[in-house]
Amino acid sequence: MIKNLIFDFGNVLIEWNPAKILAAFVEDAEDRKRVKTAVFDSGIWAQTDIGELSLKQAIRKAQKLLDGSYAPTVEAVFTRWYEVIDSYYQLQEKIFEWVQMGYSIYILSTTSEIFYIVENAGLLPMTKVLTGKILSYEVGCAKPDKSIYQKLLTQYTLQASQCVFIDDLQVNLDTAKSLGFETILATSEQQNIIAIEELLQKKGSFHRKK
Repeated sequence: MIKNLIFDFGNVLIEWNPAKILAAFVEDAEDRKRVKTAVFDSGIWAQTDIGELSLKQAIRKAQKLLDGSYAPTVEAVFTRWYEVIDSYYQLQEKIFEWVQMGYSIYILSTTSEIFYIVENAGLLPMTKVLTGKILSYEVGCAKPDKSIYQKLLTQYTLQASQCVFIDDLQVNLDTAKSLGFETILATSEQQNIIAIEELLQKKGSFHRKK
């Protein structure tokens, strides 16, 4: 029986689309390539996700890879990307319903400190009913490393067989499945809602009114 719903962050609760983000902040196609190389392809972004670099440190490091005219753009991509993507509010509304049915809600995400900026900006209303979360930059490891899943299970005393994990990357789901989680590959907001509801019906309803 499923008791815990565990959500990835990007492309599950909100949109994550680097191409869309770059297009919003950089008009010229050649400039976009340069910013993409400095921010994403350099590995600097990934370093923020495992806590090796703070956002400020990452911004400075990426800015040094380009001439000074790009500095404001680099900072905007790192700190304001969430302003140009969609938040999946319908799914988040469903999360409130699932909580009322008795399910516990968790986030397991490869992300940096930007998570809290996004939350403070109002794009993650579901955090009001969150039971717990594991963010990669806070624990120093990222998906699909088994240790980040084990930290979730240990910290919140969960049984993997009672958890369903929703993520947009199959490699992350493969690790979860190997540990005993039920998994759902995120494809679109509407399909995710349908897939979760179908799985909960199939695995037996867990109604515990709070």
